[in-house]
Amino acid sequence: MAGQVYIRRMGRTEDAGLSIELRDRFWAPRVERLRTHTLDVVLERLEKQGAIDNFRRVAGRPELARRAMHFSDSDVYKWLEAAILAGRSDLAEPMVELIERVQSPDGYVHTYYGAAGGPPRWSDLDFGHEHYCFGHLIEACVAHRDVTGTDRMLAVARRLADNLCATFGAGRDERTDAHPEVELALCRLGAATGDARYVEHAAWAIERRLADAGTDLDRFVLGGHAVRALYLTSGIAEVALATGDPRWGNAAQRLFDAMVREHAYPTGAVGARWLGESVGRPYEQPDAMAYAESCAAVAAAQLAERVWRLARDPRALDQIELLLFNAVPCGVGAGGDSWFYSQPQAVADVAADPNPWVYGFDYGQLMMREWFPARRHAWFDVPCCPPNLARMFAAVDRRVAELDRASGDLLVHVPLACRIRGAGWDVEVEGDYPFDGAIRVIAHGAPEGRGIRVRRPGWAGGMQHDVLPRDGAVSLPVDWEWWATDHRVEGGGNTVHLRRGPVVYCVEGSGAPGVDLRDLVVDPTLGPQAAFRRRRARPGALHGRWDGRSASEPVAVEPIPYADWANGPATTMRVRFPIG
Repeated sequence: MAGQVYIRRMGRTEDAGLSIELRDRFWAPRVERLRTHTLDVVLERLEKQGAIDNFRRVAGRPELARRAMHFSDSDVYKWLEAAILAGRSDLAEPMVELIERVQSPDGYVHTYYGAAGGPPRWSDLDFGHEHYCFGHLIEACVAHRDVTGTDRMLAVARRLADNLCATFGAGRDERTDAHPEVELALCRLGAATGDARYVEHAAWAIERRLADAGTDLDRFVLGGHAVRALYLTSGIAEVALATGDPRWGNAAQRLFDAMVREHAYPTGAVGARWLGESVGRPYEQPDAMAYAESCAAVAAAQLAERVWRLARDPRALDQIELLLFNAVPCGVGAGGDSWFYSQPQAVADVAADPNPWVYGFDYGQLMMREWFPARRHAWFDVPCCPPNLARMFAAVDRRVAELDRASGDLLVHVPLACRIRGAGWDVEVEGDYPFDGAIRVIAHGAPEGRGIRVRRPGWAGGMQHDVLPRDGAVSLPVDWEWWATDHRVEGGGNTVHLRRGPVVYCVEGSGAPGVDLRDLVVDPTLGPQAAFRRRRARPGALHGRWDGRSASEPVAVEPIPYADWANGPATTMRVRFPIG
């Protein structure tokens, strides 16, 4: 491994001396709802499920029964990271104290493995997710250091990571966890501490996992479980950031390219198959049966952020923005207390899927019957998505702007209305982005010789940052546009979807009363108010000889942002429509 760990900003913009107060009408209300409502709701439901009591039990309450999934510690850690980043120390600090009490003297932390009545440590790395849990704890610890400026939780992370590195590795126990996450977390810990051992262990674990799968860094392709694949790729990018090794950097860039070019849905979501929660093959994008797990949207955004830092690839910022206005916010309901586990791109019928062969123990089929979402859900047996989305929401402001490492200029990546302060800067961004492209930047204070640059996205004909004067304006073409899907996508040929700036729109059945959305076609030469037409149903057999006619009639349709669908009664929905 190359020598020095690259210490870079990760997480809070305050690491670079910036704090950002959101004032827009898209993300600011969502983040405030997270702080004042969602974090409390997630904690209450984790309590009800037993995930917090599991910690109390190990900390000295043996009368409490072990409940929740064996990897439920990870859900607590994701929630903790969100609470820390959102400034809810009243919620976070009691959990911090509990974790400190649970940690063994040798650094190990788990409420199931190695606990009284549970299986031994390291006894099921294929399905136990032990290292995966550790990764989320380490990330929460790094966030705690970034926010509080203290090393209290960083000490917890170091003891745990030291135990992991001493137990596993070449010539020791050479197994790896089947669910990647700890690798990227170890790299973040390495950046926070300057200790290259953690990066070296992460690199070893990644290469060992790939070798066990019959591949290597140069041949690995995105496939299998979507969240695992994207977390592993983020780990590869983290190693590249830490070491500067071009082999790792090239692999991260290649895998990001594949995600964008071959796998991402119009909303940025990733994951074509319910089977194995998997990425699917290149260009495999079923709409109604899209798995598109909300956790995969979080993972995709995190990967894109790392590729931006690694390669300064402007497409990475485009992908972050696409996810931030579509697949990521879609995961949480308007009230902040309901969620999508998976995110279909079309719903043809809201009726139940009758299956007389589903049994209580048949978890996979129950997921399809009960969770396949024409509606959002209050909670899940495996609640990975709610706390993962929470930590993503809590970090949105950190993706708005940064200081350029080379020039010290202020780079505004996502021009939401906000106030940016710190490191000599006091800047207001005004406007109604993403719904309007008129953006004004007012610099009340700026360091001498430093400039302000506002990103012009790829959809706006840019993919660069426009240099502004001290008080300047940018106009982005936020207009209605029809975007086509690559013809290689099965069922996607000759279809289009509607965008306005970075926001993808869909049609709900409730916005087209009396219309079967499967009958809709569009004329992409027209705007959305006039483009939709309804094909007349052809009576008779399921399949019949084409008679050369394609009769249709205009129909009024009310498109809405994809992020806002399913916030009322169960409804049909569609994103992509055939041209007709």
